[in-house]
Amino acid sequence: MLKIRLRRAGTRSKPFYRIVVSDSELRPEGDFVESLGHYDPKTKPSKVQVDVERAEAWIRKGAHASDTVRKLLERARVAQG
Repeated sequence: MLKIRLRRAGTRSKPFYRIVVSDSELRPEGDFVESLGHYDPKTKPSKVQVDVERAEAWIRKGAHASDTVRKLLERARVAQG
């Protein structure tokens, strides 16, 4: 099953996350199918850049979004219009 989830990147004290589509049986740090955007929680306000159209296309194909990614997608939709 495919999952849309966060993949941690950055250094120990400066993390940022990539929003990726990956197989749910693989580790979050492992291979991924497609990168949809990124999330930087350390900036004020936190920065979210995500391709909402591609994310919705993956969800229509059967991918499940994690709870955090679902909230980030809602914020991105509101910011777009």
